Amino acid sequence: MVKEKFLAANSSDTVRSRSMTGKPARMLRTAWTDEWERPENPAPLGMPLQTNLVAEPQLRINQAAAHPGAKARELATYFVGQVVGSLDRVRPTRAVVLDMIEEFADTIGRLEDLADN
Repeated sequence: MVKEKFLAANSSDTVRSRSMTGKPARMLRTAWTDEWERPENPAPLGMPLQTNLVAEPQLRINQAAAHPGAKARELATYFVGQVVGSLDRVRPTRAVVLDMIEEFADTIGRLEDLADN
Protein backbone atom coordinates (compact mmCIF):
# COMPACT_ATOMS: atom_id res chain seq x y z
CA MET A 1 0.00 0.00 0.00
CA VAL A 2 2.92 2.38 0.65
CA LYS A 3 4.10 2.06 -2.94
CA GLU A 4 0.59 2.72 -4.24
CA LYS A 5 0.28 5.89 -2.17
CA PHE A 6 3.72 7.15 -3.23
CA LEU A 7 3.03 6.56 -6.93
CA ALA A 8 -0.37 8.27 -6.71
CA ALA A 9 0.96 11.32 -4.83
CA ASN A 10 2.31 14.59 -6.17
CA SER A 11 4.55 17.13 -4.44
CA SER A 12 1.57 19.04 -3.03
CA ASP A 13 0.36 15.89 -1.24
CA THR A 14 3.03 16.28 1.45
CA VAL A 15 2.85 18.35 4.63
CA ARG A 16 5.16 19.17 7.50
CA SER A 17 3.64 17.62 10.57
CA ARG A 18 4.65 16.98 14.17
CA SER A 19 2.02 14.23 14.48
CA MET A 20 4.41 11.26 14.37
CA THR A 21 7.55 12.32 16.25
CA GLY A 22 6.85 15.66 17.89
CA LYS A 23 9.34 17.32 15.54
CA PRO A 24 8.36 18.70 12.14
CA ALA A 25 8.78 16.06 9.45
CA ARG A 26 7.51 15.93 5.89
CA MET A 27 5.04 13.14 5.18
CA LEU A 28 2.04 12.31 3.04
CA ARG A 29 -1.01 14.34 3.95
CA THR A 30 -3.77 12.05 5.21
CA ALA A 31 -6.74 12.15 7.55
CA TRP A 32 -4.19 11.47 10.34
CA THR A 33 -2.15 14.62 9.66
CA ASP A 34 -5.29 16.69 9.07
CA GLU A 35 -6.78 15.71 12.43
CA TRP A 36 -3.58 16.60 14.29
CA GLU A 37 -3.65 20.06 12.68
CA ARG A 38 -7.22 20.90 13.69
CA PRO A 39 -7.17 23.77 16.22
CA GLU A 40 -9.70 22.11 18.53
CA ASN A 41 -7.46 19.05 18.95
CA PRO A 42 -4.49 18.91 21.32
CA ALA A 43 -1.09 19.86 19.96
CA PRO A 44 1.44 17.06 19.45
CA LEU A 45 3.74 16.36 22.38
CA GLY A 46 7.46 16.97 22.13
CA MET A 47 9.96 14.34 21.07
CA PRO A 48 10.14 11.48 22.17
CA LEU A 49 6.76 11.62 23.92
CA GLN A 50 4.75 11.96 20.70
CA THR A 51 6.42 8.89 19.23
CA ASN A 52 5.59 6.95 22.39
CA LEU A 53 2.00 8.15 22.21
CA VAL A 54 1.33 7.23 18.58
CA ALA A 55 3.50 4.12 18.07
CA GLU A 56 0.79 1.60 18.96
CA PRO A 57 -2.04 3.36 17.09
CA GLN A 58 0.18 3.72 14.02
CA LEU A 59 1.09 0.04 14.14
CA ARG A 60 -2.60 -0.90 14.26
CA ILE A 61 -3.48 1.56 11.49
CA ASN A 62 -0.78 0.16 9.22
CA GLN A 63 -1.81 -3.43 9.92
CA ALA A 64 -5.45 -2.65 9.18
CA ALA A 65 -4.55 -0.58 6.10
CA ALA A 66 -2.86 -3.60 4.54
CA HIS A 67 -6.31 -5.03 3.75
CA PRO A 68 -7.79 -3.86 0.41
CA GLY A 69 -10.61 -1.36 0.88
CA ALA A 70 -9.85 -0.78 4.57
CA LYS A 71 -10.87 2.61 5.97
CA ALA A 72 -7.54 2.68 7.81
CA ARG A 73 -5.88 3.53 4.48
CA GLU A 74 -7.22 7.06 4.93
CA LEU A 75 -5.18 7.39 8.14
CA ALA A 76 -1.97 5.66 7.05
CA THR A 77 0.82 8.16 6.46
CA TYR A 78 4.50 7.83 5.63
CA PHE A 79 7.58 10.01 5.82
CA VAL A 80 8.40 11.29 2.35
CA GLY A 81 9.59 14.53 0.82
CA GLN A 82 8.21 16.55 -2.06
CA VAL A 83 10.25 14.35 -4.42
CA VAL A 84 7.33 11.92 -4.15
CA GLY A 85 5.76 13.80 -7.06
CA SER A 86 8.53 12.66 -9.38
CA LEU A 87 8.17 8.96 -8.55
CA ASP A 88 6.64 7.20 -11.52
CA ARG A 89 7.54 3.55 -11.12
CA VAL A 90 8.78 0.92 -8.67
CA ARG A 91 12.19 -0.55 -9.43
CA PRO A 92 14.01 -3.43 -7.76
CA THR A 93 16.78 -2.31 -5.42
CA ARG A 94 19.25 -4.39 -7.43
CA ALA A 95 18.51 -2.35 -10.58
CA VAL A 96 18.93 0.95 -8.73
CA VAL A 97 22.27 -0.11 -7.22
CA LEU A 98 23.56 -1.44 -10.56
CA ASP A 99 22.63 1.87 -12.22
CA MET A 100 24.54 3.75 -9.50
CA ILE A 101 27.60 1.55 -9.99
CA GLU A 102 27.48 2.03 -13.76
CA GLU A 103 27.16 5.80 -13.37
CA PHE A 104 30.07 5.80 -10.90
CA ALA A 105 32.27 3.81 -13.32
CA ASP A 106 31.39 6.16 -16.20
CA THR A 107 32.21 9.20 -14.06
CA ILE A 108 35.58 7.76 -13.00
CA GLY A 109 36.37 7.06 -16.67
CA ARG A 110 35.58 10.66 -17.63
CA LEU A 111 37.69 11.97 -14.74
CA GLU A 112 40.61 9.80 -15.86
CA ASP A 113 40.25 11.20 -19.40
CA LEU A 114 40.28 14.75 -18.03
CA ALA A 115 43.36 14.02 -15.90
CA ASP A 116 45.22 12.61 -18.93
CA ASN A 117 44.58 15.76 -20.98
